[in-house]
Amino acid sequence: MELMVVVAVLAIIAAAVVLSLRNITHDAKESIAKSDLRTLVTAVVIYESRHQAYPPVTDWETYLQNDDPRVIDRIPADPFNSSNNQYIYKLNTDSPAGKTYVILSVGTDGIDNTTVTYDTVNKNGGDDIILSNAATVID
Repeated sequence: MELMVVVAVLAIIAAAVVLSLRNITHDAKESIAKSDLRTLVTAVVIYESRHQAYPPVTDWETYLQNDDPRVIDRIPADPFNSSNNQYIYKLNTDSPAGKTYVILSVGTDGIDNTTVTYDTVNKNGGDDIILSNAATVID
């Protein structure tokens, strides 16, 4: 009987440890994504200050890496994006206030839910992790 109690207690402790590790992994990925996004936004702002234009959406990473002098050495991988490991960059050039951009990680669900219109970024209820120059961000 005592052995069964010990085994039950050990099972409860093991379950608690597994749940804690899962949360730690998610928190670590989220911290990495936020740090990477800050770096990428800085690179986009530097590029814009040099060229008076944001990098185009197509091959934006190449524009940042091939600028002279180079804006960024490498584009980090999105820890949540398992399909292509890339962060997503969107640019709306129709904004009356100028150009609105967003750089995002797809978050835990792995789906890009974010839209950019004028100077508003809408996450459309998704768990995307974003950084933007938009005046308004809607969850």
